[in-house]
Amino acid sequence: MENTCNCGFYPTIVIPGIGDCKAYDEDEQGNRLRMAWPPDIDAAAMKKLKNSLIFPALRMLVLRHDLGFTKKAGEAISEALDTLASTPDGQYKHNVKVETYDASLAECSEAGRSFIYRMLPLKPLAEHIGEDHMFYFAFVPIGNTEDTVERLREFIQMVKQKTGHSKVNLASVSLGATITTAYLDAYAADGDINRVVGVVPAFDGSMNVSDIMKGNIAYDDYEVLFIELMGRKTAAKVIKVAKLLPKKVLRKFIEAVVGAVVDTVIVNASNMWGLVPAHEYEALSKKLISDPAHAKIKEQTDRWWKVRSDFPAMVAKARENGIDIFALCGYNVQLYKVVKSTKESSDMVVHSASESMGAKFAPLGETFGKDYKQQNLNCKNEGHNHINPQNDVDASCGAVPDTTWFWRNMEHEQAADNKPLLELMMLLLSSNDIKDVFQDPAYPQFNEFVKEEEK
Repeated sequence: MENTCNCGFYPTIVIPGIGDCKAYDEDEQGNRLRMAWPPDIDAAAMKKLKNSLIFPALRMLVLRHDLGFTKKAGEAISEALDTLASTPDGQYKHNVKVETYDASLAECSEAGRSFIYRMLPLKPLAEHIGEDHMFYFAFVPIGNTEDTVERLREFIQMVKQKTGHSKVNLASVSLGATITTAYLDAYAADGDINRVVGVVPAFDGSMNVSDIMKGNIAYDDYEVLFIELMGRKTAAKVIKVAKLLPKKVLRKFIEAVVGAVVDTVIVNASNMWGLVPAHEYEALSKKLISDPAHAKIKEQTDRWWKVRSDFPAMVAKARENGIDIFALCGYNVQLYKVVKSTKESSDMVVHSASESMGAKFAPLGETFGKDYKQQNLNCKNEGHNHINPQNDVDASCGAVPDTTWFWRNMEHEQAADNKPLLELMMLLLSSNDIKDVFQDPAYPQFNEFVKEEEK
């Protein structure tokens, strides 16, 4: 290991998930005007929203018919969420700036360090390798992938310079894995990365996102849907309105809100297109961004889609440049009940085929059948068994079958409470000793997640 500090550890850069960063709309002097991410409708915007809806709402409630209310509501929601909007070429409409942590955790302010530890369970790793070797790459989830990747490249150079190391490790959490996928395609040849460890990683996006963009949603759980789309604070305000509506108006209102969020926040943000699974991308991009105004953003999203369409090629490129890739995944949980893809194995937030870069899963509640044999698409060692005891996962189909671990019945957020997973993450990021799933019997490829209260 080439370094000037002789610590024995590569520094780790955490690339966090969708809700783990903060961003603000700023004026030209850098003064913060309002929160941009996580989404929040501020008092002024909320007052404007209420004023624009009060007369259409009264007319609708008195006459018990839509009468244009839901259309007006969609327009009002779009205006209220305008802080998050990007233009059709994929650039922010406003001066949105992410709150960055351009120093190690050791150098962060107490408030910054507390925020990072509150977002992700990183203390054990930081205590092991040292806070001076832990870094947090903040980015705006609704941003531009190309810009985010360029910033990540600069961030990696900064970390190398600060620590004296020639390489870094990446801990890619959820949406962070989507950014990592794009980074590896663009800059694997830089030779700056030692290991990538994906934790509940959205390497190929999430079918929750593609279902929402398609309108493939279940309307009974609209409160959960609103919270996921807009954040808890903003959703609470919109849910109050929804609860006043007659049933025959409610569905159209939900459609209007979802449409407003998709059109205002998602469609023009290339990071969000990275969350559209490769097999869903062509149809959705043709429908939503194939017009001339979106030519620039579609050129970018097409590139990242092609990478996600062939993970074995991406992995081969990474390995040629000395990069090892690991994935720690959840499975056997239904996606959010707000979407209609009910048979996909997932951790509720990310479908498991995405986390594992292509492992095969039986539909929820089913098995492959007694005559099934592992397909060995990406594992040519006939002595390896990559089928789980329940016969519903074939890891040999994933792009990294020898370095992917699975926890049955683990939800996305429960990874933070999964001690064996966190221990394994720390071992993978603090040394190069563990090289595959067969090496240490304490960390088998297939595991059962058990909640603390059930132990």
